[in-house]
Amino acid sequence: MATPGPEANHAALGMIAACKGVARGRPGAWRHSRPGLLALMTTLPGRPYNGLYGLDNAGASADAATLAAELAASGVSWCARLRPSTPVQVDAALHDCGLVEEDLIQLMAIFEMPHEPAHMRSSVLELRTCGPRDHDAIASVLGAAFGTSPASASMLLSPDHLLKGGTEWHLGEVDGVPVTCAMAVTAGDAIGIFAVGTVPDARGMGFGSAVTARAARHGLARGLKLAVLTASPEVQSVYEGIGFRVLESWRRLVPPQ
Repeated sequence: MATPGPEANHAALGMIAACKGVARGRPGAWRHSRPGLLALMTTLPGRPYNGLYGLDNAGASADAATLAAELAASGVSWCARLRPSTPVQVDAALHDCGLVEEDLIQLMAIFEMPHEPAHMRSSVLELRTCGPRDHDAIASVLGAAFGTSPASASMLLSPDHLLKGGTEWHLGEVDGVPVTCAMAVTAGDAIGIFAVGTVPDARGMGFGSAVTARAARHGLARGLKLAVLTASPEVQSVYEGIGFRVLESWRRLVPPQ
């Protein structure tokens, strides 16, 4: 059980707050807290948006089992994300509930304006902040990048959620064709970045880096203190290339299929 540093704590709190922001204004969304633990249900399909968070060393086994049962009863996919300070007894309780270790995810943050990838400075990519007229374009990128269904994309782009404020989408196009996107959620002094996706035919060109940098830059330019995201180890170098740093590795456990 590790003791986190102040930057890691700042980033973790910012990321959790941004995840709560994803749930803002969504019918049926809920969150339940216990010491050292948070269960969050946004109602969005997909594990990145719903889960049990191990926050610190105050988490108890019985509370973890209770919150896991509540999430399982929702019928929506979810996972557990446990900070290094989460007691091993919480892991054991979740294993007893049938969850299994999947991998580590990296909590990454940037506290200053991100770098612009050198090869993007003369790119044909055009980036902009989106409005309602761009929802179909975003949905097309999400579908190609992640296999997101139109119904799920519609939930992500719900006007009831977006009108609550604090969420904006960034879109990148090449010759008018949507190729990359990212969702940015403001929470407190942090901006959380989610759903960074690029269509298969446009990968490897730095477009994901560029749209992520734009989302972070917009938040930091408004006076926010940091931009945060989570990434698998396989893609962390993409974000390191624009200045993000790994501050913690979170253990990820998933329910049985």
